[in-house]
Amino acid sequence: METLKKFESFHDWYLMGISADMKAGVVELALMFDDGKARARVRFKGASRCHMNDFLIQNIIYDAKILTDYSASEYKRALDSLETSYFGKENHQPKPIAVFAATLGAELLVEFETVDVVSGSTELP
Repeated sequence: METLKKFESFHDWYLMGISADMKAGVVELALMFDDGKARARVRFKGASRCHMNDFLIQNIIYDAKILTDYSASEYKRALDSLETSYFGKENHQPKPIAVFAATLGAELLVEFETVDVVSGSTELP
């Protein structure tokens, strides 16, 4: 999706935090660029499932992409991962899956309907 391409797939950004609201169907990521100034919040709406592993004190993103080719092997692997974590196969319409691969730390899958990015910069004291 173009949204992630605008940020060069968040390569070398830091995953600072994640929040998930099951009732609202929202998963939100807090990101910071390695300059310590640029910040972004990635909001996945209509989120039905997410899976994260290896969250550390430092989490560096290698690549972020959105899988929308539901017949591709990469999509099927991501879907299998979610379905294993969520106790078996679900009977539902396919949705895009966001895949965040790590250079270091957390890797993340989010199944969702829409995504938006709010960016800005924050100077820390």
